[in-house]
Amino acid sequence: MNGNLNGMNNMEDIIEDLFKIYNSAIDSYNSKISQNINEKYTIIDKAMISTYLYIKILSNLNINNNISKDILINYLLKQIIYGETGNLDLEISDISKKDLYNKVLNNLINKQFEYKNRILKTLKYNYKIIENKEYNSLLEFCEYISEYYILEKLLRRGNKEVEIYVLNLENKFRTYIKSEEKKSTISNEKINILDLILNKRFENSEYYNLIQVALKLRDVYRYSTLTTIVPENVLFHQYSMTVTNIIIADYMISLGENIDKYKLVYKTLFHDFGEYKGNEIVSQIKLYNDETKKMFEQIEENDERELKELIGEDIYTIITDYKKEKEGYIADIIDKIQGIMKLWIEVGYMNNYTYLKALCSLYQKRFEKFKNLERLEGIKNKEFLLQLLKESYLYIKEKILYKDYNILIQYFTKKEIEDFEKEIKELKN
Repeated sequence: MNGNLNGMNNMEDIIEDLFKIYNSAIDSYNSKISQNINEKYTIIDKAMISTYLYIKILSNLNINNNISKDILINYLLKQIIYGETGNLDLEISDISKKDLYNKVLNNLINKQFEYKNRILKTLKYNYKIIENKEYNSLLEFCEYISEYYILEKLLRRGNKEVEIYVLNLENKFRTYIKSEEKKSTISNEKINILDLILNKRFENSEYYNLIQVALKLRDVYRYSTLTTIVPENVLFHQYSMTVTNIIIADYMISLGENIDKYKLVYKTLFHDFGEYKGNEIVSQIKLYNDETKKMFEQIEENDERELKELIGEDIYTIITDYKKEKEGYIADIIDKIQGIMKLWIEVGYMNNYTYLKALCSLYQKRFEKFKNLERLEGIKNKEFLLQLLKESYLYIKEKILYKDYNILIQYFTKKEIEDFEKEIKELKN
């Protein structure tokens, strides 16, 4: 592999870049949808629900081409810009000005990515504007549907202020049906979806079920948020994971690896869908012993099987095949690395020392399974991935151990701290 030595020599730069990407995703997640009536759902929530609907529509229509996936990837990357700009998701009432707005918007987004790439040392955002009216229009359509069901859920939870917004969207849907030309299968499917919504029959569709599962994932918080200053729900986690994997895949491909980036993206987008019932299981319990591990695996499998009835076999297969093949291995490694990074986000950035409770050798035990290289068939530089995982663990644990000893000693005995230091030394060797 041409970039092998390069990848190994700048490992700390790559880890720091991963932090910057993760932080940007966290910053971007603060931008709200319809913030005058909504304190909960964010622009990225809407983008993720739109993404799932977009994938499902294309799957139902048997459309499977790279241009539709490239447009989706750039759409997901674009959401990261909200951390610097705030909400750019504006509706231009004067249609004649829409092209001008889009031109200004695209220039702004490109400049922000140029800025972000200057900050990154090794990894890069490979964002590009792709002109394709049909697929871009489909994503915009999916955003309207996502917004409708976000507001509809707020209405069901008692927020009466959103009722007028829901009615306005329904009126827009009626206008859309009249104006949309039935020139393609995508146009026909859009009209079909709107017709189902307006006639109260959409609730019986897999589209509706998929949206509702995504909305539930928005309400399931990782780590139970018991000690976190920066809460993370499953929907956001799948977003940040996906963006990170897009960038890692681009980097590895640039060094000569043969990775299916589209497969990797789909795996990460759906990898925690089985948690839609609220079963975010704490690792210390799940991995307590072989018996508990088997028990919780069964719980997760049962939840996933129910998903098949709700959202269809096409999406269900992506979920259940998540860890298979080299792309599954890469996604799994990035998932664990983000779990480690969460430690430093809370302790190092937010001075949340209570999160030190999560610092234990269990993290190291979780990495043992990555020594099984069966899923890495076809990867030229296996050592790069293994080293990235190990170096991430070392980077975080070492920084936390030496950040403030007086705080550390409140959570661990001297013997435990000595064992942590010994572990770091052994791993380095």
